[in-house]
Amino acid sequence: MKNILVAIISIVGFIVLLQILKPPMSNAKPLQMQDILEISKTGSLKGKDMVIMDVRGRDEFKNGHVKAAFNVPVQELGEALKLPEDQFEAKYKFKLPSKDSATGIAVHCMSGRRAAAATSQLSDAQYKDVYIYSPGWGELSTSPEAASQIEKQ
Repeated sequence: MKNILVAIISIVGFIVLLQILKPPMSNAKPLQMQDILEISKTGSLKGKDMVIMDVRGRDEFKNGHVKAAFNVPVQELGEALKLPEDQFEAKYKFKLPSKDSATGIAVHCMSGRRAAAATSQLSDAQYKDVYIYSPGWGELSTSPEAASQIEKQ
C-alpha cells in the first residue's frame, strides 16, 4: 500500500513539474531559416507582408541582428502591446501590425524560449497571424547562408 501511495505521489509530482516547465503555447506557425532570410530581404514571405520581431534584450540586439528585425524585448512586450499605436511606434521604431492586419509577425530570440513566450503573449492579445523561428539567433549567427542579412548597431 505504501509503495502505491509513493508511486501516485511521484506521478502527480512529475505531471505538475511538466506543466511548470513546458514552454508557453500559442497559435504561432513555425518558420525555417530560409523563411526569416526571405522576410529580411523582401519584407514578405510567399507574397504575404511580414515584420520580424526580435525579442532578445537590447544589448543582444545591438551586438547583431537580422537586417529587417525590430527589437521588442520579451520582458517589455506585455506592456508594449497595451501602448497606443503612436507610442508603440515612437518607442520601438516600427509600426506593429494591427490585430486584424494581413501582415504577419515573425518572432525570434536566441534559442526559442523567449520567442515562445512572446508568441503566447501576442496570441493572448488576439494577434492571429503570428510565426515563430525557434532556432533563432543561435542558428542565424553561425550560418554562412545568413551572413549577408546580419548587421550590428
